[in-house]
Amino acid sequence: PSASPEHNASRQPARDRDAFFSLLPPSVEFVEGSSSGALVVGHSKLEPINAFPKPARSDVRSTVIVSTPRLTISPQCAKEPKGTPLNSSKHTDLFAGIPSTNWFFPSDIGKGLNNTGNTCFLNSALQCLLHTAPLHHVLNKHEKSECRIKNGFCMSCALKTVMLESLTHRSRATLTPYQVTNGLRAIAKHMVRGRQEDSHEFLRFAVDALQKSCLAGQPPRLDPKIAETTWVHKIFGGRLRSRVTCGQCHQHSDTFDSILDLSLEINGVRTLREALQKFTKVDHLTGSNKYKCEKCKRLVPAQKQFTVHNAPLVLTIHLKRFSPLGRKIGHPISYEERLSLSSVMSERTKNLWYSLYGVICHAGGGPNSGHYFAHVKGGKGVWYEMNDESVTRCRPSTDLKNAYILFYIREKGHNLQNALHSTAPAHSPVSSSLQSTPRHSLAQAMNKRKRPEDEGVTESPEPKRPFIGPVLPLHSMSSAPSRDPQATALQRKI
Repeated sequence: PSASPEHNASRQPARDRDAFFSLLPPSVEFVEGSSSGALVVGHSKLEPINAFPKPARSDVRSTVIVSTPRLTISPQCAKEPKGTPLNSSKHTDLFAGIPSTNWFFPSDIGKGLNNTGNTCFLNSALQCLLHTAPLHHVLNKHEKSECRIKNGFCMSCALKTVMLESLTHRSRATLTPYQVTNGLRAIAKHMVRGRQEDSHEFLRFAVDALQKSCLAGQPPRLDPKIAETTWVHKIFGGRLRSRVTCGQCHQHSDTFDSILDLSLEINGVRTLREALQKFTKVDHLTGSNKYKCEKCKRLVPAQKQFTVHNAPLVLTIHLKRFSPLGRKIGHPISYEERLSLSSVMSERTKNLWYSLYGVICHAGGGPNSGHYFAHVKGGKGVWYEMNDESVTRCRPSTDLKNAYILFYIREKGHNLQNALHSTAPAHSPVSSSLQSTPRHSLAQAMNKRKRPEDEGVTESPEPKRPFIGPVLPLHSMSSAPSRDPQATALQRKI
């Protein structure tokens, strides 16, 4: 017997499937994690689980089977660093290279900034930005005629104008940064001119405004990986890694987050090192906080830890002195003029040292009251207190009990020192001599190969009279297997 027309119509697929699926929310994309610590980079994009097939016009009744490919780590992908973004593709950085950390201007210190009515929060943040050496180089290349923001507020143009007036023009002792104060609503819409604000909050919005000026003229939906190649991220940007380790199968699940500053809890700690250790302390996920492992397919106890995966060029540390209710945590935090991040990195890095160059202090009881002022280190290494219009020379600012924000800059020679301390390949003829040679005799190890003019030089007994000239330490001479032929030839000539 034939079915009724209504029954046949209900079994037929919708005629306009594209219109129907267009009304649904966007498909959720999933990527596969890794238990080895290396990121998985696929050669093709994973198909979303809830993706809807688009049938061909000729046969709308055909059944489409969506299969999700399984990713494997190729040898080329395994060699990529852990910080490589997922599904990364080759692209051109918006800012090439790394900004210089050399002091740019001939003036050692900037001018005082006039307080135009509860603008101490803005003045203290600007003083630290104006004395950030890498900003000197990038802002000096920013030309108003080439600015992509034709109509509207440009933070880069405003900050460059204030920077030039502060560090080059010596006609007056103070200045009013009206280029920035007039654009306060463009920097942060909720901030009102004449009202006291939080200096850290303004600093974050100011850096974001600099980032917007770098992205002017770019597509509105720019790839976040490309957006993180601006000079703002090259100076202030870093990357944190959050690793969750299953307590049963020990599989790792890593999540990476970009940062422009590092906020540290100071409850129960007395030093900056303790605050950093507390930040990277392992958290145990148990009870109602158990972790659902993708491999075990069930809730299991796990461990979670934050580490610094990519260290920034300029490290901005925010000490959380204010509780969510506005109460101030006023006990002093001890910090040092030189800071090492080696102990909090995802991979232990030797000689990752930072030097303090700026401190924002807060005196008062709450974030929206009291007074903000700054201490900065000038181009010649001398410290100054920048208290609105007042500029006073002071001793190194390493014991300020009201320290709120710390500015550190990475010391020079970090990449070179890592190269010297890195392990050379086993087949390298130089690796064995470098690894077995102390640091103070590195030049001696590099000169072990004999030159043609030294072929006939043989070791001679120690001269009777004392040798006048550079002499290696005794422990180095005793540990060396033989004397350097070049040193012996030079000694004979003398």
